[in-house]
Order: sequence, then C-alpha cells, then structure tokens
Amino acid sequence: MNCRRRRLQPIVHPPMCCTHHTTEIIEVPHIHPIQHTTVNHQMFQHKHYFPQSHNAVQSVSNQQFNCNRPF
Repeated sequence: MNCRRRRLQPIVHPPMCCTHHTTEIIEVPHIHPIQHTTVNHQMFQHKHYFPQSHNAVQSVSNQQFNCNRPF
C-alpha cells in the first residue's frame, strides 16, 4: 500500500499577546507657600475730664447822698 501524505495549508493563529508593564516613578515637587501676617492693633481712648471749681465773689456797693445843701 502506498500511503500518500497530504499536506494541508498551515493554520495560522492570531499572535498571543503578552504584556509586560514597567513603572517609572517621577517626582513632581509642588510648592504651596504660606504667608502669615501679624496685625497689631492699638486703641487710644481719649477721656476728657472737666474739673469744676467754685469761686465766691462778694460785691460791696455804697451810695452817698447829700441830703442838705451845704452853704
């Protein structure tokens, strides 16, 4: 018996995909400046005083009358 081998067209399968992940760490500096302001307040309270003093004044008056006519 004579066996002939038949050869079929090759079956090509889609490629198998293997994914390899790499990671690179990149540092990004973020600067958040803070400014503190100190506000000093001064309050001037102006207090006005009105001291009183009392003076006593005595007024003296006199009147002179000529009642007779001199000669």
